[in-house]
Amino acid sequence: MLGRKERVCKVHPALCLENLVPQGHFYRQVEARLDLSFVRALVAEDYVEGKGRPSIDPVVFFKLQLIMFFEGIRSERQLMAQVEVNLAQRWYLGYDLDEALPNHSSLSRIRDRYGLAVFERFFEEIVERCRRAGLVWGEELYFDGTKVRANADLDKQVPLFYAEAQAHLKARFRAEPEPVASRGFSDRYNGQRLLGLHSSPSIERQGDRWVCPTDPDATLLHSEFGHGRLGYHVHYVVDGGKARIILAALVTPASIMDNTPMLDLARWVRFRWQVHPRFAVGDSKFGTFPNIIGLETDGVRAYLAMPEKRFGLYPNERFVYDAEHDGYLCPQGHFLAHSSYDRHADAFMYRTSPKICNACPVKAECTTSVYGRVVRRSIFQPYIDRVHAYHQTPGYLKAMRKRSVWIEPRFGEAKQWHQLTQFRLRRLRKVNIQALLVAAGQNIKRLLRAKHSWMPLLPLQPAALSIPFPERLLWFLARCFNSSLCQIPSTFLSVF
Repeated sequence: MLGRKERVCKVHPALCLENLVPQGHFYRQVEARLDLSFVRALVAEDYVEGKGRPSIDPVVFFKLQLIMFFEGIRSERQLMAQVEVNLAQRWYLGYDLDEALPNHSSLSRIRDRYGLAVFERFFEEIVERCRRAGLVWGEELYFDGTKVRANADLDKQVPLFYAEAQAHLKARFRAEPEPVASRGFSDRYNGQRLLGLHSSPSIERQGDRWVCPTDPDATLLHSEFGHGRLGYHVHYVVDGGKARIILAALVTPASIMDNTPMLDLARWVRFRWQVHPRFAVGDSKFGTFPNIIGLETDGVRAYLAMPEKRFGLYPNERFVYDAEHDGYLCPQGHFLAHSSYDRHADAFMYRTSPKICNACPVKAECTTSVYGRVVRRSIFQPYIDRVHAYHQTPGYLKAMRKRSVWIEPRFGEAKQWHQLTQFRLRRLRKVNIQALLVAAGQNIKRLLRAKHSWMPLLPLQPAALSIPFPERLLWFLARCFNSSLCQIPSTFLSVF
């Protein structure tokens, strides 16, 4: 007989939300292990006591941000639509079945009210808890950056002078002046001024001549596939401990190179978290003179890969420096004497006579210039030689291997699971807020996992010793993680 289910909606006055959420649910564990009451003190200055209507609890707001992070939701509207029907999330927020949830538009207004400073302090509080839990090692620092697309269209760009003229007219003929909707040197470079970064006024980039009214802070993001897009650079500083805690997160326009804020971030991390790293690790894009000299001067070994720069076909390493006579010996034994100083490259120039160089039998393998080979020696050459010496040590090779599995997966995790492939917010301050929330959420996952694994283990029961080894091992792992066997990855189960 063909069955048919009729829809019947009954009123159940005895229902209780507390009983509808399973005891082992994920959000019950988050509520038990992560106390967010500290956020009320962070935002107390944004409210006036005794005036206005009661606001949405700041704890509820940050819990909603965590739900958005854990569930991979991209918009406040979608977030509130899901919380409306999800009993566990309602319970986590503290709203009963018949209570009205906050409107999605309130979340945007609250975020703008708090500003970037509150979210920075929230991120720092999470890192501080990780530090108190023993998850921050502090002996090694790993630096890297990634490209993230902006919520703006490249085809909407207009000339910069046109956008500034429009903003000027709007501010001129309105009672309340509006901020200039340009990316020139006002709002766009606030983050650079905080970091002490400066851009040479004599260098004009293509991105400085165009601006997107949708997101004026986004700049041209060069893609590996030849499709230009607007975007930002996200910078992480990750601790070298096993927990891989993110110690700092910063978003800059895509026109700011990854290596630019490295030294400032390193000094901020050392000062803020009172760590004393032995070395800092970065790939070849971080191996610049300011970073190397700054780290070495601060007493931190610069484990930075350096790009090979060749002036001619023979690399400079083939030439031996003679400190006594202040010159170089080429592979053929000819002497290159000091000739001049390159103030743009901060380097001394060494060359030999063009007659000697042109008569050399291996000239075609050394240089193509009719004026002879030139070797440049930087005024910071002792630091460069010191870093080159690091490259031959086992510690440097180990650190570079560790870097590829320590910090790069953090970006992969953020992009694949937490919607960091493209920013949903616009403007530099707001994308920094989004990046800080993602980084804080990643640290919270490690913090919850650490507390989870540190739970005291009960001794093995005698009956368990008679279980075959594979099942006994899986049972023991399940006890370690306080979970059922169904939560162990299937790839691990396939080994047995």
